[in-house]
Amino acid sequence: MLDTSEAGGPAVRRRWFALLLRDRFATAAAVVLILVALCAVLGPLYAGDLATRQNLRAPGRPPFGLDHGWAFVLGSDSLGRPVAARLLAAAGTTLAVAVPAVLCSLVIGSVWGMWAGYHGGWRESVSLRVADVILSFPSLLLAVVVLYVFSPSAASLVLVLAVARIPVYLRTARAEAAELRSRLFMDAARTFGTGGWAAIRRHVAPSVLPTLLTVAALDFCFVMLAESSLSFLGIGIQPPDVSWGLMVAQGRQELQSAWWIALFPGLAIVVTTVSATVLASWARLTTDPGQRWREGLGRRSRGLRSDRGSRGDRGSRGDRRSRGDRGRSAAGDAATEEEREEERSVPGSAAGSGARPPGEGTEADVLVVDDLSVDVHAPTGPVHVVRRVSFAVRSGETLALLGESGCGKSMTAHAVAGLLDPVAEVVGGQVRLDGVDLLGLGARARRRLAGPGLAMVFQDALSALNPVHTVGAQLAEPFRIHEGLSRRAARARAVELMERVGIPEARSRAEAYPHQFSGGMRQRLLIATAVALRPKVLIADEPTTALDVTVQAQIMDLLGELRAEQRTALVLITHDLGLAAEHADRVAVMYAGTVVETGPVAEVFGRPHHPYTRGLLASVPAEQHRGARLTSIPGSPPEPGSVPAGCTFRTRCPMARERCATHRPALTGTGAGRAAACHFGKELADA
Repeated sequence: MLDTSEAGGPAVRRRWFALLLRDRFATAAAVVLILVALCAVLGPLYAGDLATRQNLRAPGRPPFGLDHGWAFVLGSDSLGRPVAARLLAAAGTTLAVAVPAVLCSLVIGSVWGMWAGYHGGWRESVSLRVADVILSFPSLLLAVVVLYVFSPSAASLVLVLAVARIPVYLRTARAEAAELRSRLFMDAARTFGTGGWAAIRRHVAPSVLPTLLTVAALDFCFVMLAESSLSFLGIGIQPPDVSWGLMVAQGRQELQSAWWIALFPGLAIVVTTVSATVLASWARLTTDPGQRWREGLGRRSRGLRSDRGSRGDRGSRGDRRSRGDRGRSAAGDAATEEEREEERSVPGSAAGSGARPPGEGTEADVLVVDDLSVDVHAPTGPVHVVRRVSFAVRSGETLALLGESGCGKSMTAHAVAGLLDPVAEVVGGQVRLDGVDLLGLGARARRRLAGPGLAMVFQDALSALNPVHTVGAQLAEPFRIHEGLSRRAARARAVELMERVGIPEARSRAEAYPHQFSGGMRQRLLIATAVALRPKVLIADEPTTALDVTVQAQIMDLLGELRAEQRTALVLITHDLGLAAEHADRVAVMYAGTVVETGPVAEVFGRPHHPYTRGLLASVPAEQHRGARLTSIPGSPPEPGSVPAGCTFRTRCPMARERCATHRPALTGTGAGRAAACHFGKELADA
């Protein structure tokens, strides 16, 4: 077996190389910079003394002629020196100034800034004051003064430009480190006894590095332009050395008679700086784990949209399913059309029992989700995170989406609400609100429905409320957008909402900011914002997370009152089975991105028809189990990219048989208003 420690390096290099090749502009920029680096290293060796040898018998030769050898292909200057040879020699001089200056300022400023930001206090204050003093002098002006005092040389340029650019990295690293030091994972690291430098190296540096690399790439352009400007002014690189900036300076007086002398070194500066900028953008995208998924996203999204458009209407749902499941193992796709027809014709199925099939809905259903599928774009390809999810909810009804963390509940809710991150995309299905397919609407039409049609309550109220606006202004915003009310009228409505959800002294507290409220009060404010326009459907994503039991009961009672008063359909996302049993009318149990069981809450909890639902219910501590060993489902839900073939639950299921490994069960009816995705659902129903 290959040692992972030895194989890790080549594998990582291959991954970065593959990511680079996916971006045409970044690939072209990398090729340009590699050529520039090769010219800087090998150019002086190949050109020899041609760059400095004068030939006064052939001054000002025009470019694009090979009569006098390759060195004169770009012409010659007023002293007969070949421009091409001088460009090669100047590349080494220019990079010899820009690269060391950027590296020195990057290393010193980054380490200094992370140290100051992590520790804070006097270290941070002193560091910022030093940076302010250096920044008070413009970089070029500081360089001009220093180089006039000291003898101009390449070493002096590196020193001056490095010192002038240190505050840029210092302030950037300090800001990032100061923000990270208050994170909970930093507190956890300190509880483990992690020292200051170890915490900076392990936790701060990996998060700050992508930003610093981007700044360094852009700063490379600035330093190279600064060197060119100083050489242009005559206080940079001095003859007989040559740089691109010095070549532009020497050719500026002959632009009308010999334009090529200044044009080609100017183009070299422009092409190199633009290439560095493009590569910096790519590096920022790929070195940040939170942004790396977006690499090549636009091209894949266009391909997926055109693929979806060529599939035709909803009559080809089976074809969509086979395309969506591409990439799974052959065993997972082994079910034939005859086998699927056999599953549909099973006695007691949704088609045979007259029960409402999940997702098809009736006239009373205000929200119908039918065969919803969502993919997340990863560098290795699309990952299926939600697969053919179907459910429906009526006005005034509460549907609870249940399941362990990572089963796709929140992703389903975000897809329904149109809040998916750009890396995720709906690849199949429909979401109908009063008969209107939300997925087919444009951005403007979706915005008109956001509020009066569908609203959402998020689980982290502090993050969901804007910290720089008062709560009154945030509650008034829906009225101003959708009803066109004046600022005064919208504020009055906001105060009424605050009183309605139980905020004491609402009129005076409307001028307070979110951080001035407790967790329970913030959750009430978030609910007030969501129900301001009396939505037809309200999605509550873990609305009682991190709240104590008393506040949880108050929040759920508030949601129940608003639902009963406004006849709002409530989709409650939770993993708290007790909460669902007390407040939900029906449940949909999700596992590995699919719905595995649906039905009325009392019947599902009283007699589950799926082993996963049975395992969840058995895992709830009960009074009669006090002092005994707690029951749990062995293992954990699979990662979205490694869902097993056949039944997704078979690796944890005590009832798994041979058929479960080769055939994925469909969600079929198991009784009146009941459905389960299990080959043996009828056995559980009849038990």
